[in-house]
Amino acid sequence: IKEEMESLSPEERFEWCRKQMPAAEKYIYMNSGGCGPMPVPVWKSMEDVFERMVSEGQVNVEIHGWLKELLEEVRKSVADFIHAEPEEIFFVRCIAEGLNTIVRMFDWEPEERVLISDQENPASILPFYAAEPILKLHTDMFSGIGNQEQIVEQFSEKLTSKTKMAVVSHVFHTNGTVIPAACMCRQAAEKNVITVLDGAQAAGNVPIDVKELGCDFYLLSCHKWLCGPEGIGAVYIRKDLIPNVKVPFGGVGMQRDFDVESHRISYMPDARRFEYGGRHIPMYAAFRECIRLADAIGMEHITNRTRHLHGYCRRCMEKLGSSVEILSPEDERLWTAIFALRIPGRDHREIVRRAWEEERMIIQWRTVDLKTKEEGLRISLNWFIREQDIDRLAAFLKKVIEE
Repeated sequence: IKEEMESLSPEERFEWCRKQMPAAEKYIYMNSGGCGPMPVPVWKSMEDVFERMVSEGQVNVEIHGWLKELLEEVRKSVADFIHAEPEEIFFVRCIAEGLNTIVRMFDWEPEERVLISDQENPASILPFYAAEPILKLHTDMFSGIGNQEQIVEQFSEKLTSKTKMAVVSHVFHTNGTVIPAACMCRQAAEKNVITVLDGAQAAGNVPIDVKELGCDFYLLSCHKWLCGPEGIGAVYIRKDLIPNVKVPFGGVGMQRDFDVESHRISYMPDARRFEYGGRHIPMYAAFRECIRLADAIGMEHITNRTRHLHGYCRRCMEKLGSSVEILSPEDERLWTAIFALRIPGRDHREIVRRAWEEERMIIQWRTVDLKTKEEGLRISLNWFIREQDIDRLAAFLKKVIEE
């Protein structure tokens, strides 16, 4: 794919890749923040692995070795994508599994704190609430609303001598804010706070360089902006942390060797010590293909395109007047492919249903305030969206408002 697109302009690349996504061609698909439309090459990458496993057997000696090699190739692809080293990557099923693993890598003193934002997805909150009675930790919350400087200040104010870990989404799922993560990680490091960035809404949406960010952990999955299958994710752990944290779970794959008399385990020397049990390898092949597709288009081109779409969508929504409340930040430095709004007094779930039934438009409602349970609409403006798609959305919402 990359070779085919090297001679194409960014616009031509978008159109070429869009043709590989049947659902994006068939519908107005504005829900990559929930689950992106799968490209044919991603599906074919899984099919090819299944086909070989079916024809040759799943435990054929040759196949077994080939699948292990494939897994390590995927690990390198993920590492390259976020500017890490393969030895710093371990695989999980999802973000929540990764967070549950990370929190159990550390010993917790009573009343030590985890700091999260008030814009987190339940997948980033529930692991810590569930761990509170077990590990005796406590979860604090800071406000993620505001411009870049305000977010940094609100984060800093909540860092205390009891804060052991800060867990924050790199891009908020509620309003699309990309946080000033590098600055926040530096502040946390100065106070010896472990930093964990949730990249569920960032991977394929914004460029990721874990070394520049300076985080201790970074989590990502491929079923949202990368448009892959659900059920696979990866975790980056800073290399020098690996020998100094606990291995919280056990199973085949985490060990180089073990002794049945002493019960001693000799762990894998790198992040693979946190992996255990069987692996659904076709899904990993899909993860790699998603990254290849994003690399072929170019993350710089993707970011430029989605920021343009965000601005275009904002101008369209502003024309609808005071009936629409824009929730995404005004600070352009914080813009991503997520555009959030609410229409006061309207049932946003009903709007989502009508958008599908009347326009074959796929958008999503979200809880935008965890305390009040207030809901809104989240519009995902991935690179394959066109301006005329946004025009149709604006016309549909205008009709809803006027009714």
